[in-house]
Amino acid sequence: MATFEYHEADDVDQQAEFLAGYDQVYEQLGRGRFHGRFWQLMTSSAVIFRESTNRHLRQQVHPPADHLALAVPVAVDGAAQFAGKSLSPDSLMVLTGREGHELTSSGAFDLVGISIHRDLLANLAPDKQDWLGRAVRARHLRVAPDAAAAVRMTLLAVLQAATHEEQPVGHQGGDSRMLLATLGQAVLLAMTGEDQTSSIPRRAESRLRVVQRATDYLRAHLHEDIGTADICRAACASRRSLQYCFEEFLQTTPQAYLRALRLNAARRQLKSGRDTSIIFIATELGFNSASHFTRQYRSMFDELPSQTLRSMHVG
Repeated sequence: MATFEYHEADDVDQQAEFLAGYDQVYEQLGRGRFHGRFWQLMTSSAVIFRESTNRHLRQQVHPPADHLALAVPVAVDGAAQFAGKSLSPDSLMVLTGREGHELTSSGAFDLVGISIHRDLLANLAPDKQDWLGRAVRARHLRVAPDAAAAVRMTLLAVLQAATHEEQPVGHQGGDSRMLLATLGQAVLLAMTGEDQTSSIPRRAESRLRVVQRATDYLRAHLHEDIGTADICRAACASRRSLQYCFEEFLQTTPQAYLRALRLNAARRQLKSGRDTSIIFIATELGFNSASHFTRQYRSMFDELPSQTLRSMHVG
């Protein structure tokens, strides 16, 4: 039997936990209070989902190992990137559990998608299975505007119908077949509207690797004293190239990204419930003083560190 859920979150870590079976890490990069919403219609073998967020985010997404997912933007406010290419309303994102995926959005972002167990894909027509194989390798496709709109409407209609069901209906086999039919319709629409020139240029791939090397280094050395020269060495890039690549793919600078990483790490420590002082957290993460840390924290999350700590104690 299919189950429908709706959630709201005021924290990126809460938001990252909603999608059933997915391993996700979200980093808030933009200043201001976060608010997210999430809808999902689930069976044991498939899920249709919609996610809405309001801040500059970087999402690291790892689907279940045995799933394949297709997703399209509903709304993109500002710049957004997936698999090395800019997202638009005509983008089709393809995700598998064989690898991790990264999505960056500089403002409000809304997407809808379907994730389905690979065993069910054997029931699709051979031409659809072949197309999905090619789409998995591409990861990010452009489709005609009317085809993208039709995929979006197909998925949203199923979720909209689920929101009006007071109780889950149907049985497991029937629900899975319904979601498989929804995927089949989405694939057919995407196949007929695919832009054959949508592969990522090689130069963009090399710039994306610069960002990946740099961000891997920053996460691994978050508690150390890191300068721009250190990041350049780790990324194998000049200062100018590093700056350009970060602005292209993450819509921020290397130092601003490092500060955001540290503030997100501080927030997680405050929420962990461990008996750790704010001064200790600030010092451990490289902030010059508790007052400097407090100003930066409030600017990023629209609340004081002490308020975060107090809310966890009350909870």
